[in-house]
Amino acid sequence: MEYITTAPFHILVVEDNLGDFILVEDFILREISEPVITHARTFEEAKALIENEDFQCQLVLLDLSLPDRTGEALIEEVVSLCHHIPIVVLTGYTNFNFGMKSLGMGISDYLLKDDLTASSLFKSIIYSTERKRIISELEMSEKRARGFAGQLNNALEEERSRMAREIHDEFGQQLSGLKMSLSALRKRHQGDRDMEELIVALVADVDHSIDSVRRLANELRPALLDKLGLFSAIEWLVVEFQKKTGVEAQFRTDFEQPMMEKSIEINIFRICQEALTNIAKHAKATRVGIQIERVNTQLLIKIMDNGKGIGSEILKDPLSMGLMNMKERSNLIQAELQINSAQAGTVIELIIDHIWP
Repeated sequence: MEYITTAPFHILVVEDNLGDFILVEDFILREISEPVITHARTFEEAKALIENEDFQCQLVLLDLSLPDRTGEALIEEVVSLCHHIPIVVLTGYTNFNFGMKSLGMGISDYLLKDDLTASSLFKSIIYSTERKRIISELEMSEKRARGFAGQLNNALEEERSRMAREIHDEFGQQLSGLKMSLSALRKRHQGDRDMEELIVALVADVDHSIDSVRRLANELRPALLDKLGLFSAIEWLVVEFQKKTGVEAQFRTDFEQPMMEKSIEINIFRICQEALTNIAKHAKATRVGIQIERVNTQLLIKIMDNGKGIGSEILKDPLSMGLMNMKERSNLIQAELQINSAQAGTVIELIIDHIWP
């Protein structure tokens, strides 16, 4: 890698054994042109360096047996400190399982001191640095994509809200005015049985249209969500689901709604709405329930049905629109979505962290 051989490359070696440090330093100097090598003998020394804003570090070489930290506890603390800095562990431990486990904890590579050479160390430095750079770029791209998705979602919700207001205000008022005109017309034609029957039928049609307009406006953006909050809106959703489908539906919670950002409320509501839509279309359920619980600082929302379940091929299908919409919305609010399905029914769990301090 050209940037390693031509530019100052900053490496922090955390090693309490002076002989091992000198050997590692020699290996680095053989392969990398003009590196900047900093030596820390303890975890606390390394921590003080890393936390210093002026300290430059592009890679950490970490021994697992330090005077003040060892093993897994040491890896956990160094990983939490280093963020986007790759970490290569140098150790005398020959336990393969521990090596595999440490890779899963966030380190970039795991090298045995007894097998260490200048060439193997250099390769590890190159691969670890480049891998960390690619991962960081992917994370930034994902963050930007999530930001764009959030902006798009907010724009869609604003448009839904605007359409709901226009439908309710414009069409609703026009239909109400038409109903008043029909009532006035009926009074003028009292005694004309045929005309009265026609007007009564027209009024009934207008009433039905008014109900349809209100329902459509509420489905676009429930007024309860803005006026009374998330829990009331979900309860309305459950009641409407039972009216439309005839399926027994219940909403349960035993605490008052906490304060939440409006975007979180909207996305939770849409996930519940999508789940109920999928149940109505596919589940063939006879009972449905939405239960909201508090678990420490988390808000847990369970959507349950006793239907036929979701096939594994659908759960794994990345193009399943209903499931994809729920997953994308959960990602937007940094929530965890779990779907457990069997022949006895499906349980969808939405877990939102840090709702309470």
